[in-house]
Amino acid sequence: MSKTKNPVQRGRPVNEQARHERMAQILDGARICFIGRGFHASSIAEISAAAGVSVANIYQYFPNKEALILALIEADLERHHDMIVRFWASDLGPAAVKGALSDIFLTKEGHDIAVLRVEIASEGARNPEVAAMLRRSEVGLIQVLQRSILAARDEGRVPRDIDPIAVGERLSLVFEGIMRLYVFSPSDGAILLDRYYGQVAESLHLTS
Repeated sequence: MSKTKNPVQRGRPVNEQARHERMAQILDGARICFIGRGFHASSIAEISAAAGVSVANIYQYFPNKEALILALIEADLERHHDMIVRFWASDLGPAAVKGALSDIFLTKEGHDIAVLRVEIASEGARNPEVAAMLRRSEVGLIQVLQRSILAARDEGRVPRDIDPIAVGERLSLVFEGIMRLYVFSPSDGAILLDRYYGQVAESLHLTS
């Protein structure tokens, strides 16, 4: 009697957690390629090699490179949201604020994130779908930021006369500007972090 062998599992894993892990694996490969070579110079074959999966496996999850970059925007949005929450949940002192932002300004991984954001923004200038998603994500982050400032004001961690809308817009614009400087000057991360905290302290009328 011949024994029946279990078939080799191909394609997308049935287990939902395994599927999420595979998608994360593919996105990690795409992130490496987009940071190192840029969006348009990176091929699906290169992404598959960096991710350690087959080209066919990538297409089971993402129909094209545009879908990959949209997924990376979602991941960046979630990461930025978590950073805002950590930032504004702190006592807003220099050590707490710098600690909340140290993963970005004081690590290679943080610099990679800054480079990727520039690459994504560049694609948004050419691709209407990417541009629309970037606009939506920016609106969502500004709303989270303004709610966080309002909560800090209501809890007495910042002065009552603070305008959450005006302060949120200012700090968002300053952060984006600092991040662009960081792209070109990764060794200046600590200096740029100090400069950003200076803007935070001034905007919130804090004494450092």
